[in-house]
Amino acid sequence: MRPGVFAELEVAIAARRAAGGDLIPLHIGDTHRLPPPSARIERAIADATPAALYAYGATAGLPELRDAVATYARERGRGHPSASEAHVLLGVGATHALACVTRVTLDADDEVLLASPYWPLAHGIITQTGARAVEVPLTEALYRDPNADAAALLAAAATSRTRALYVISPNNPDGKVLSRRHAEQIARFAVERDLWVFADEVYADYVYDGESLSLAALPGMGDRTLTAFSFSKSHALAGARIGYVMGPPSVIEAARKVSVHTAFNVPVAMQRVALSALRDGDAWIESARTEYRQARDATAGALEGSEAQFSLAEGGVYLFLDFAKLLDGRPLKRLMELAVERGVLLAPGESCGGAHASSARLCFTSVPLPRVLEGVTRLRAAMDDLKHAR
Repeated sequence: MRPGVFAELEVAIAARRAAGGDLIPLHIGDTHRLPPPSARIERAIADATPAALYAYGATAGLPELRDAVATYARERGRGHPSASEAHVLLGVGATHALACVTRVTLDADDEVLLASPYWPLAHGIITQTGARAVEVPLTEALYRDPNADAAALLAAAATSRTRALYVISPNNPDGKVLSRRHAEQIARFAVERDLWVFADEVYADYVYDGESLSLAALPGMGDRTLTAFSFSKSHALAGARIGYVMGPPSVIEAARKVSVHTAFNVPVAMQRVALSALRDGDAWIESARTEYRQARDATAGALEGSEAQFSLAEGGVYLFLDFAKLLDGRPLKRLMELAVERGVLLAPGESCGGAHASSARLCFTSVPLPRVLEGVTRLRAAMDDLKHAR
């Protein structure tokens, strides 16, 4: 996350904690549903020999995990239509895997269309290669007008130096799920422009409205799409730091060399945890999807009638709240300070794109639903505090 409003709030946060006041953490994209799926996770560690846990691992990762990931992708139509272990780059989280593939596909001064609003780390992942991130408003426009042409929105920002596109579905932070029509428009645009596509699909298991559609599965996209997935989001394994990117074997092979020079090998114990969760996780994910949908609906209902404007998330675990009407020209920082004083944290929207300085992201899965709703109550109180301060 780029420095900004949240960094400026550190003093207020520290003061709240020093005074003994609790803070409801609705700013971080995580889940309260622990432990993660699989009764076999602990056994996956306990039954392994010391050499299998503590010696250096294969730099490409456990063959059985890569094969399981490829099988999982094929069965669900994700990542690549003919996925094999050669299509799988394991990483220390999806963040690491994405950083590796951008390093081998982008050159200094390339331009990457970064569909906004976006995951806060996407901008930095692109720019650390020397490429330039060009923010392009997309998903909020598609919420406003479902008949909008997604390709036209992207084309308006493209130049002769455009080399790639970064798009997220379900979107973090606003929950937009690309319809088949919009996905096909984006695919045609990428093929016509001969672009790499970084498709962030880490929330593919959590679609509530519409279908989970992988861009790599569309015509002409298999050899140009690098698709990111994360066990942090799908299987509640954020602390294990396991993610992966699926893409053309030639790119994956080159990216593995970058991975060797940045992490050598993904921790073997954590790979075993991920493999166990992948084998046992379907029922857990189904249950989580139902619970998350209920949390989304309850949170949206609790915000009804407030001056926070938002679209109902079609997937993912966030609502992206626009406070422009309430702020009336004042900086978001003031509302965030009042929210901290009331005991709730949101993620400032400026980290999701330069056009979102009046917005904030709320995660409705980071704590149990009663705590989420208490957080919304506190947020609404902070909004009233700001309104009365006019």
